[in-house]
Amino acid sequence: MKVNLRLMALPRLAKAMGGKELEVEFPGETVADLLDHLVQEYGRPAREALLDEEGDLDAIIQILVNEKQWVVHDELDVALKEGDSVIFMLLVAGG
Repeated sequence: MKVNLRLMALPRLAKAMGGKELEVEFPGETVADLLDHLVQEYGRPAREALLDEEGDLDAIIQILVNEKQWVVHDELDVALKEGDSVIFMLLVAGG
């Protein structure tokens, strides 16, 4: 399956993957499958950018599918379909 992936505020991962916006083909059907693929394909930069020390999605990473569905960290089994837009972004807080 192919999805359109956009990386926001994740420069090291974008560098490893060759850009901030790209089409990713992966063997799977869910957000969890996409994450697994990215970690396998891009190794350490992806693991350090996306996962915490236990190997779970880092709490500072937010995922948005088709610019309307937020993916909850403990519910990564959200189904994706061909051509979906997936955004990984670093949660930034301040004030």
